[in-house]
Amino acid sequence: MIIVNANLPVKEEKKDEVIKQAEALINASRTHEGNISYNLYQDMLDDSLIFIEKWKSKESLEAHMQTPEFIEFGENIKESLTAPLDIKLIVGEEIEGN
Repeated sequence: MIIVNANLPVKEEKKDEVIKQAEALINASRTHEGNISYNLYQDMLDDSLIFIEKWKSKESLEAHMQTPEFIEFGENIKESLTAPLDIKLIVGEEIEGN
């Protein structure tokens, strides 16, 4: 399983707009082949935004990144960011029985 943590350094005045735009991406991404989960979270302490995604394989993540909705979202939020996205990819294994 591939886990993606993507921090979005969003301008404060653009946060609501980015969250609204993310809704379409989230809904579409959840239907993509190999998606396990796809969510956007807002930190309660500093209001930062982070996508946390889980994919069955690197190939399914790469296919997702070529979809029109993914590309469009990236283009649409470019001017709303204060810095490039901070993306971490983690290879994980679910532990059964916990």
